[in-house]
Order: sequence, then C-alpha cells, then structure tokens
Amino acid sequence: MRLATRRLDEMTSREVEFYLKEGGDLVFVPFGPISGHGAFTPLGIHAHWAEALAAILSREADGLVYPAVIQVYAGATRTFRGTVSFTIADQVRILCHVAWTLYAQGFKRVVLVAGTTPEQMGGFVAARTLFDETEVPFWCIEAERALAHPKVKAVYDGYPGNFGETLLGLAALRILGRERPVPCPKWARERKPDDGEGDQPADIFADVRNLRQWGAVGFRYYQERNHGNHGTAGIRWKGRLDIDMAVEVLETSAKVILPALESYTRYRKWLKKHPFKYISAAQRLDE
Repeated sequence: MRLATRRLDEMTSREVEFYLKEGGDLVFVPFGPISGHGAFTPLGIHAHWAEALAAILSREADGLVYPAVIQVYAGATRTFRGTVSFTIADQVRILCHVAWTLYAQGFKRVVLVAGTTPEQMGGFVAARTLFDETEVPFWCIEAERALAHPKVKAVYDGYPGNFGETLLGLAALRILGRERPVPCPKWARERKPDDGEGDQPADIFADVRNLRQWGAVGFRYYQERNHGNHGTAGIRWKGRLDIDMAVEVLETSAKVILPALESYTRYRKWLKKHPFKYISAAQRLDE
C-alpha cells in the first residue's frame, strides 16, 4: 500500500485499517514537553526532536507516527513563560493509554520516543508499567543517547559552535516541514565563551551539583541563561549551514537505532513463546 502520509492524524481510518490488514504493525509515539529554553530554542524542542526521529524511523521501517504527546513532565523549566508541565504520574497514564489503545487496534509494535530528560523518566515508567500489567513489551527510545554513538558523533565532531538542542530543534522542524528562521540570528551565531557559570545561581551551584551527582533533587531555573542561550545556530561549517549538519545528525541517529528495532521484533516474538511463570530453583539443589 502506498501511503500519502505516515502521520496518523493526517490519515483516514480506512488507510490505517488497510495498513494493518496488509501486515503493518508498527507505530511510533513521540512525546516531549512544552518547556522554556531561552532565546534561541523553540518551546517544543524535545517533542520536535522526538517527532522528527520518529518520522525518519517510520519511513525506514514502514511504520506510522502518532502525533507528539505534549502532556508530559517539564521539570525545572516551569519558571519560563509558555511552559506547561504535567506530573510524571499523569504523563505515565496518558502514554499508557495511548500505547495500549493502539496495541488493541492491531499495532503489535508500539515504540515510545522521547527526546531527552526529564520526559524520558515518564516514558521508561510507562514502558515498564505496560509490560508488568500485560506481559507485552513496549519499547521506549531516548533520542539523546544516539548522539554519543561514534557514527553520529562523527557528523558534528569538531563543530566550532556549541552543538545541542538549539540546532537539533531547528533541524527537527525542517524535517517535519515546519522550518522557521533562526531566532535572534546574530546572537545565535556567536560562539559563546565558557564563562564558568552553571545552571544555578553561583551561591548554590556547587551544592546543587553535589546533590545531583549522587541522585536527584528538585531544582528550578532562575535566569534565561540557565537553560538556553548557550547553543549556536546559523554558522557555516565545512561548506554548509550547521542546521544541515543537524539534519544529518538526526538521520544518522535513526540509522544507528534501526538495528535495535529488529531486536525488539525478535524479543516480542520470544516473549510470546515464553509466557510468565514463577522461577523455580534449578541449580545445585543439594546445597
């Protein structure tokens, strides 16, 4: 079947029915918060990142894409105007409901896609909760993990600016067909020196960092510069715009994740043949 689009919200229910009848069973559910990121990065960067990766993966693996779920936990960014945060418990309930509803319709492979922290926490809990309740494996991908892969890192290695969410967000919007101009273009091109300031006020920065290195503690941002304004965009490097480079980063991210999708398929089939049972002692029973 030749699909006019892979976005569920743009398809007719008949097109979805035919996709399933012809053997399709894969759907990606991207999610991310609407959260403040300073002067250069759109509020929806995390959701856009997840949705762009899902769009590429769906094309390569013959899947469909559910519209990005934005009713998720936003964390420390709630001090930025425009941010709307949900509790992790609410996020888990919403993701579980979406995932299980799609599974019940015939999508036997449901993949949740997060951009980065903090929303990935709710995604992981949702995947684990669904499995514990149904014995059906639901996979949750965290897009940021792909950035450390050698093949992905090679694309941006040596970039003279500060590679990160500013570029990824603008590249994601291009992939999604919603490209926008670089906000504050002159400022965004500036290579910002490392001024030694962290994401908390100086008088508590060392304490908060010490707490976070051993686990988790609640914190929030106090200035625009705490979250955002660090990245760059609009720099020409190696004969092309850095946003073009970031598009390649996302495309390469999908390529390195694809083999794991095959593992997910095999794992799902294996679990179906090995239903739940309690473990019985089997080794060295004489001790």
